[in-house]
Amino acid sequence: MTEPDDFPSEEQNVAVLIETLREDLADLNWTPAALMDRMRSLGDYRKPQTILRGINRALEGQTKPSGELLCLVRQAVRFKRRLLRSYGNTLWTQLGDGSHTTQVEDFRITLAPQTKGRWLVVVVHKDGYSPAYPRWQETLEAAKHMAFMTLDNAQNWQQEYAEEQAREAAAHL
Repeated sequence: MTEPDDFPSEEQNVAVLIETLREDLADLNWTPAALMDRMRSLGDYRKPQTILRGINRALEGQTKPSGELLCLVRQAVRFKRRLLRSYGNTLWTQLGDGSHTTQVEDFRITLAPQTKGRWLVVVVHKDGYSPAYPRWQETLEAAKHMAFMTLDNAQNWQQEYAEEQAREAAAHL
């Protein structure tokens, strides 16, 4: 661009979109596989390899990142910020085996050290319900962030389950 009134070219716009996607994924500490997991958990019905291929092609500049993909990732960044505002000051207790644990509402969260410095996130409700374990996280801080997202998923599942039970009970009246 030579003049202030010049609009960026399509090529420049695509480069900005790719960089925005990369920055947002870095802010989330997510790999393409972690983004694919999130998309599947939110209802993306495509095969995992298809989703992953699309993400990687966008990150490599082979295709323009879709508006939906950019929106989803930006929304996840904002969601992470909200969760950190809500739970960021949570007190964690380090156990003898090196794991870290805390209680948030009716959920016990445990971050267990794994090989190569990675962390397993385990969230369990007092009644025994446990959402699917997310992928191992690369750092303790990333594991804490993922724990809060997993906690939110579990709380949403419980709410949806309670609503479904209420609908079924009402249908039998």
